[in-house]
Amino acid sequence: MEARLVKVLLRCVQSDSERFTVNMSLDSFVREYGPRVGERKGQSIYMTANQKHVIRELLTSEGVGADTSPEAWNGLTRAEALSVGYNEKFAQEPVKRRRVAIKALRSSVPLVLNGQSLLLPVRSHVEVDYAELGDMAQHDWIVVVENWECFNDIHVAAGNLPFPGQNPLIVWRGDKDSVRVDSMLAMLCNLKQPVAAFVDYDPSGMVIARSLPRLKMVITPPLDTLARMMQNGLIERYQKQIAGCRAVLEQMDVACVADVWDVIRLSGRALPQEIFVLPKQTY
Repeated sequence: MEARLVKVLLRCVQSDSERFTVNMSLDSFVREYGPRVGERKGQSIYMTANQKHVIRELLTSEGVGADTSPEAWNGLTRAEALSVGYNEKFAQEPVKRRRVAIKALRSSVPLVLNGQSLLLPVRSHVEVDYAELGDMAQHDWIVVVENWECFNDIHVAAGNLPFPGQNPLIVWRGDKDSVRVDSMLAMLCNLKQPVAAFVDYDPSGMVIARSLPRLKMVITPPLDTLARMMQNGLIERYQKQIAGCRAVLEQMDVACVADVWDVIRLSGRALPQEIFVLPKQTY
């Protein structure tokens, strides 16, 4: 029995009404179990007290008490959901809630977790629950990296670009499928270190940088070097992004982003950040 149907049925059996509006889950349920559980009339489904009793027994067979709140699974992990019902998929909270991907800038400097120093090989990272990180005081800056390839090869970028601090914490921005962007932002809000952005040199990248709390730096080569590199950038990519980003970028109020945006805007081109993780680059 799917989670959505369980929650609908709980609302039905806990209601004094006998009439309920049809939805896909409820209609399929009545078609499958027949008049034992309800009867459809037009755009409504009717359930008598006896039919509700049968539904309660079906819910019990799923490990769900008929007096369970339909919201009981909200905010639970899949493991925690098993304490409410047999099906861990009833949980609405993403399996990877609060997960972030972090690492050190180079393999020669430690990632410090709960006072323990870890020296990770290149192209390695740790995925953790940000609520367990503490203040990360041993890391003096936080660098948010937009794209996975650059996060994975950050040690290469460290040889090509100036990064701030003695031992910055490198954080992947995330995506919608694995570690999540909202988790990264929540982690930043729990910490106090200044933040730097290593993003694409295009309108979307500047919007991402501007959204970060305590942003103090955008990772770039010297701006005259960036301006020269932008001449070989991507015109079509810039043009596709600019319309959706213009309103934000015209109200630019973050100085470190504004300086970089001026270079990008004047070039009318986009430059992927991945260029700085290619080997043997000369700029």
